[in-house]
Amino acid sequence: MRRWARAVVVAVALVAVSCGDSETTETAVSLTDPPQIARWVTVGGIEVPIGTTDGPRGGEWEPFAGFSHTPQGAALAAITQSVQLATASDRTWSQILSGVAAPGEGRDLYAAHRSLVEMSGTDPEMVPTIVGYTIADYSDTAATVDVVQRFSDDSLASATTQVVWIDGDWRLNLPSDTATITALDGVPSELVDLEDTRK
Repeated sequence: MRRWARAVVVAVALVAVSCGDSETTETAVSLTDPPQIARWVTVGGIEVPIGTTDGPRGGEWEPFAGFSHTPQGAALAAITQSVQLATASDRTWSQILSGVAAPGEGRDLYAAHRSLVEMSGTDPEMVPTIVGYTIADYSDTAATVDVVQRFSDDSLASATTQVVWIDGDWRLNLPSDTATITALDGVPSELVDLEDTRK
């Protein structure tokens, strides 16, 4: 079985459900312009990008927040918040959950299931590298981001993550059913590539 398939604990926090029937915004926005990346930080063994203007603001020891109201901000929220939630410790997960996830059935179900398990860290062989993303849907209120990851056996997978704009920020809209993880044969042609931004 491919390592990406065994990495459910990590990938489930690149959590999401498809955006549904959201309409595209009337404002001219580019879904393919990459965010400007200031640096990469390691969260739970996984490197995530920190934007120069699109967020997040604050440190990695608190819930990631402060994203721009743009497709680039939505993408960075989907990546950083989902990794932070997936790798949160038994001591900190409830604080991270309340800070990065929108209220709703999905958040309640996540809390109920997470409280039943103990995590002692991330298996290095199952830690993905964030390659980039594609945006399937975008509006002023919601976005669906497919986060492309590479695993240690060089296999690729895409985790579909939905974020919603509430209270002046992007937050994860956790699925009320199984997160969508898709094996990929190659890098999508429309990929917003982030790999070259690592310093």
